[in-house]
Amino acid sequence: MSVVNTLPLEEQIGAPGRLVIDIAPFVGCWISTNRSTQGIAKLVVRSDGGGLRVQAFGACTPSLREWGEVDAAVFADGTTSTAGHAFRAFYDLGFKETILQAKVKKGVLVVANFNRFKDGSRRANYFSREFFYRAPA
Repeated sequence: MSVVNTLPLEEQIGAPGRLVIDIAPFVGCWISTNRSTQGIAKLVVRSDGGGLRVQAFGACTPSLREWGEVDAAVFADGTTSTAGHAFRAFYDLGFKETILQAKVKKGVLVVANFNRFKDGSRRANYFSREFFYRAPA
């Protein structure tokens, strides 16, 4: 019995060298469009020698709570593309883990949050989606 390779041809062959993905669409300070968000209020995304770093700020009063800065994995829209399409960042906040998946669509940063509690509080793991606009420079 023979095994049929179902991968697209471009994934089977691969590129001769690693392509550099354009991260420019993601770089900037992003503010939540929801002024009363209980989640992430601001994201600062910066270039770091060709890579991407993400600094998240949770909604909190009287000031935002910084989550720290983490490396982000950047993804193109295909194996032979250099156009930045999305990024993923991971936060371990001690009491919970959060995975952020983000993409820019029509000038808006759309961020999906996958949250898993680790503190034994019996709270349900949850998903949310938030929208951000780029703050003026």
